[in-house]
Amino acid sequence: MAIAVAAVVTQFGAYYINNPDNMKRLRNMLYLPADTATYFQERPGDDTVYRGVLATLNRIVQPFQKAFTPIGTITFEPNQFPLFKIKVDMSETPDDLEATYLGFLASQPEADRAQWLFIRWLIEVHVMAKIQQDLELNEYFKGVYAAPTPNTAGAAGTAMDGIRKVIRGYNTAGRLNLKNGPQVLGAIPTDPVECVTYLEKFADGIPSVFRSKLDAIFVAPEVAIRYKRGKREKYNLNYAQTNDLQSLEDYPKIKVVGLESHAGSGLVWTSLPENRIRATKKAVLGNTMKVESAKRVVDLLTDWWESLNFEVPEFVFTNDQDLV
Repeated sequence: MAIAVAAVVTQFGAYYINNPDNMKRLRNMLYLPADTATYFQERPGDDTVYRGVLATLNRIVQPFQKAFTPIGTITFEPNQFPLFKIKVDMSETPDDLEATYLGFLASQPEADRAQWLFIRWLIEVHVMAKIQQDLELNEYFKGVYAAPTPNTAGAAGTAMDGIRKVIRGYNTAGRLNLKNGPQVLGAIPTDPVECVTYLEKFADGIPSVFRSKLDAIFVAPEVAIRYKRGKREKYNLNYAQTNDLQSLEDYPKIKVVGLESHAGSGLVWTSLPENRIRATKKAVLGNTMKVESAKRVVDLLTDWWESLNFEVPEFVFTNDQDLV
């Protein structure tokens, strides 16, 4: 039902030639890993809503006097965000391969098509890797959830709210950057050296108590490359040489990380590692597939819950780009 083999038949004919080198000559597409999720701490659970609370104590130090003059209020501010249920549904008819060059993938003497080599090869080589690429390119950053139309497959980028949508929402609510709003820095310069200065200025604008605990500033991959070229040009002059082109010169613990999920975006953001949350439910199912066969059709399916978000929105720091 979903095997596009017409081009192979056109080139090689509608028949199978047994050759021990057939599998060796079958090349597989390379897929992007879901790197974005690796920068978020996984929090597995059974809830479909993640809840957290920020506790803040205001001023308590005052000049001495004999009278007891108590001050200080402890304030609790809640935050919650939903997990999104994501699925994979596929339906295959391996018989379509038998009378083609690719017949070796369907040559097992099994009545149950689910036992054929094609199904195992499809899952292990393609499906699991493709899940990661789809999440990285379509969902983890650019996703905007849309309820699916009944009995119709949902469009790319609608399975969950991605990081950009999440940050935009917190910006609208006035909760970013300790409720001070994004840093107004304008567009990221196209000149590499100016790009370095821009990201250094962004780091300078983060309160030092937070900056000292940061590990990364996240940008589009093209910005990360521009930064490396600019740092090489800005600092590798005369006798001042630097080999670490990913870190900030004055804050070496902070790396400029380019994520493929952010491609094309001018948003620059950072947060504490422990504040970046990947809330999950049944996440293990995203790494496995249920295989069902009915007559000569094999169905592959799985589903799980997850969300990339921030426990405390106030601890998210951004520039002023790509926020609408």
